[in-house]
Amino acid sequence: MTAENQPLRIMIVEDDETVCEALTTRLTHEGYQVSAATDAISAVSTARREKPQVAVVDINLPGGKGFDVVRRLERVMSGSGLKIVFMTASKKPGLRQQAMSAGAAAYVEKPFTAQTLLAAIDAALASDPPEMFG
Repeated sequence: MTAENQPLRIMIVEDDETVCEALTTRLTHEGYQVSAATDAISAVSTARREKPQVAVVDINLPGGKGFDVVRRLERVMSGSGLKIVFMTASKKPGLRQQAMSAGAAAYVEKPFTAQTLLAAIDAALASDPPEMFG
């Protein structure tokens, strides 16, 4: 919950609809207000409409990489304090550091547990320094 006693707004950006639905269900169950986008293009329009406080963004997306999405979100959500949590199944060397350099507040590797994602979201909200999970 936010200071105004409103649910925290989280946007999931994930092209795998099954994963997206599972994350949405779990985060909603935890009390978050969740919106979802399944590609880079809809992520920006969803962010404009829903004004999330946290965006959980898959690095590999159709219509643009997660890094491209974050650059667009930074322009659209400038000054909003939006926190980014990157997620990926890739084990590519240097990807974690690239995500942190791109502005991630946290980073999780797939597969991850719900508790790992929740911890990453909490850490992203609670701290300015980047957090790495997984």
